[in-house]
Amino acid sequence: MAHNRVKESCSDQAVYYLVTNRVAGGRMLIKDQEKLKLKELLFAGCARFSYQVIDYVFMDNHFHLLIKIPATAEMSKVELLERYRLHKQNDEINFISSIQRNDFREKIHDISFIIGNFEQRFVQWFNKEHSSWGRLFGQRFDSEMIEVSAQSDSLLRVMAYISLNPVRAGIVLDPKDFHFCGYSDRLAGGDVGKLDHEFFDVFCRGIEAHVTRDKQKHFREVLRAYMLGLRCYKNADSKTVKEYLLTESSSLPEALQWDDLFIHKCRFFTKCLVIGSEAFVREKLAKFSGKMKWKRIHEPYTEAEWNDIYSLKPRRRRASVG
Repeated sequence: MAHNRVKESCSDQAVYYLVTNRVAGGRMLIKDQEKLKLKELLFAGCARFSYQVIDYVFMDNHFHLLIKIPATAEMSKVELLERYRLHKQNDEINFISSIQRNDFREKIHDISFIIGNFEQRFVQWFNKEHSSWGRLFGQRFDSEMIEVSAQSDSLLRVMAYISLNPVRAGIVLDPKDFHFCGYSDRLAGGDVGKLDHEFFDVFCRGIEAHVTRDKQKHFREVLRAYMLGLRCYKNADSKTVKEYLLTESSSLPEALQWDDLFIHKCRFFTKCLVIGSEAFVREKLAKFSGKMKWKRIHEPYTEAEWNDIYSLKPRRRRASVG
């Protein structure tokens, strides 16, 4: 059954999405071989389409991806043609018109097309590998637009949620020990961490760094602190992450055992369309509410423990009286 999806088509700014899907019936079908294939297909797609992988985790019955869609205006005609030829597997093919070129540009910046192609390729491989047929995933994937700005720590909260999946599942005590997630990948110098320096100015206030490698290092320290339970630090009176790491990291247990793991497990992160500050959620609500055929009223939603992070969810029905 088709469901609503909030999508931006931006020519001058990047858009970030949390993407989730699950195997039909919750079956544990994604073993190590399947996880390796998912990772291979995910990063291979970056060359054909226009997206970058910020984070990921592959579990036995589901996956989470954090995807950045760059601004459409950033891609030159030469690069666009290269991706078109890769997609068509033809080194000599050309666009027949500017309309076709523009349509392809929009398509490879569309989260529905990107993830649909990724899932289709994996299911085709899976069915061939296991001599099976039919659907593998239970439904269309869920996607949530994520705010990335100095006004919200939504990105860090989502990345912590993704990284802690194998911890919540009891597979490891620390995500650095789980091979199929972005956190261990970035610590090993994989492709998934190459963009970490882009978040330095947004999330590493109070820390000095000038070269890319140092910016990447400090951002990963911030992410680590979030996984260990650090909340955001929004004002001048707040402890900086550098001070936090110097004064408290030595006393923290190696295993990630902080009290509010259950908060990250809630469906807040996977069924809510938009995640960010209240202003960001209200902006998207105003922009998209007229286009959506919602049967229930949607509005910004938060809880006290979520540290000023809001989602766009349907209003809860009031219990009947009498």
